[in-house]
Amino acid sequence: MINPANRLLDVKTLLSMMDNMEDSIYIMSVDGSDIKYYYVNRAATKFSGITMDAVGLTFFDTNTSQMANYLHKKYTRVITERRTIKYEDGVVLPNGMLSGESVLTPIFSESGDMEFIVTVTRDITERKQHENLLYHYAYHDDLSKLYNRRFLLEHVHNPANIYLLDLDYFKNINDIFGHDVGDTVLVEVANRLVEKFGAEYILVRLGGDEFVVVAMGEPRSAKETADQINQLFAAPFTVNDHLMKLSVSIGVAQSVKKETIQTLLKQADIALYKAKGAGRKRFHIFEASSKYDHVENFIHELALSVAVEKEELHLCYQLIYNPVREEVIGAEALLRWNSANMGMIQPNDFIPIAEETGLIIPIGYWVIRQACKDWHLLKEIYGSQFKVSVNISRIQLNEPLFVDQMLQILEDEHVDPRMMELEITESTTIHSMEDVQQTLRRLRTEGFTIALDDFGTGYSSLSMLTLLPIDKLKIDRSFIWEMNVSLISAILAMANALNLQVIAEGIETYEQYRMLKEMNCWGVQGFFINEPAQFALLPKQVVVVRK
Repeated sequence: MINPANRLLDVKTLLSMMDNMEDSIYIMSVDGSDIKYYYVNRAATKFSGITMDAVGLTFFDTNTSQMANYLHKKYTRVITERRTIKYEDGVVLPNGMLSGESVLTPIFSESGDMEFIVTVTRDITERKQHENLLYHYAYHDDLSKLYNRRFLLEHVHNPANIYLLDLDYFKNINDIFGHDVGDTVLVEVANRLVEKFGAEYILVRLGGDEFVVVAMGEPRSAKETADQINQLFAAPFTVNDHLMKLSVSIGVAQSVKKETIQTLLKQADIALYKAKGAGRKRFHIFEASSKYDHVENFIHELALSVAVEKEELHLCYQLIYNPVREEVIGAEALLRWNSANMGMIQPNDFIPIAEETGLIIPIGYWVIRQACKDWHLLKEIYGSQFKVSVNISRIQLNEPLFVDQMLQILEDEHVDPRMMELEITESTTIHSMEDVQQTLRRLRTEGFTIALDDFGTGYSSLSMLTLLPIDKLKIDRSFIWEMNVSLISAILAMANALNLQVIAEGIETYEQYRMLKEMNCWGVQGFFINEPAQFALLPKQVVVVRK
């Protein structure tokens, strides 16, 4: 039998414990529709200003009428529905504060009458600050401080003209003087653009040495603006303590029929290619009536359609390494095409054609089957838990029988779906989101792991991470190259909060590897671990040494 004194001591201890919790706790007594304060802990007092002096009082006795009505409505819903109700965070309250995530739980007596409602509210101020920081990084280029590609594609609508800039022979600066010097030049280019166009134009760094100047309602002619951009490069740049003259090539696209930003970018890219082909240090304005031979010259459709039969396709593998456990945990299968007539063709040159023509469907199934065959060999080297990753395109995901075909191939090849990881990109999900979600959910139910590749370079918002049924994030190599510890830490923290494993791509140096290991990144991938190679040329064991 419990001693009443001990029972009282337990209640005091419990109240003390609740008083020291970081979450706000409110206990409201319920008598029919009458709701009164019964207990508030210190965190609740700090957040709302309500103290234990309010015990026995109603919302209307202690709050403004607007706030009281808001609270009364929430709690009345619990009384009416007689169940626990969760309210999401991020709502601006009538008192002007930002709400936390609240869970309202009814407490019933033995006779079934509701006696209390216990509310636990979590303060999200710090998390919101963290999300705001991520939002800033999501839409800005870290080096130049200009907007990035994501911002351009998501937030720029109906521009008048866009100007795509590419520095002439910039690669030579990086190769001769190093990337640090190259970065200094890029920052100076950004500064000059801001000084001249910052007030009226949207300025974007696409990546590398490509910039975009966006005119939303341009009063002057496209030629006049292009000339002004060229004039920004008249003054020399300081390169490794030496003055160097640089030039720029410009591709111009003009909105005629309210083209999408993607269409204008493609047109500007075609015009830029034309400007470079004409000798650089000049601009070209895209003309829809003109014939741009370079767009049509590299057509591989006919040769690609028979590449499987002619055994011209093969897979290379880049290992995925866990730096904490110091062991190989998987490998990404990379498709290569060695054409008998045209030689080695880069994936960027034939994958888009395969997707546009639908050839990606049979080629994709060949990749899955070959990866399954190779998995049996790979697991003998790296262990039975070794996973092989395969890239899946939007076209494949939209194929009605895709999941059934995948399962059939794995059954034929005697491979458990749990040993197969499917990589998708953010752009894969832009169209037909609901269909993609349904397909991915079914794949995960069957045992496949889903990884979101090239995170940070796609077109989606951060909310995409909560909408997609995924297991892993692959951080794009651009973040690693810039060695942005704050941004990478933020991504890792966000992934951890969402129970996602993270793989960092593009690891090329020991310093990058060490940084990610110290940050407890789950996996790394890149030339530092191994260059993509066919199965027979893969290292049997990875030994990390400072190079």
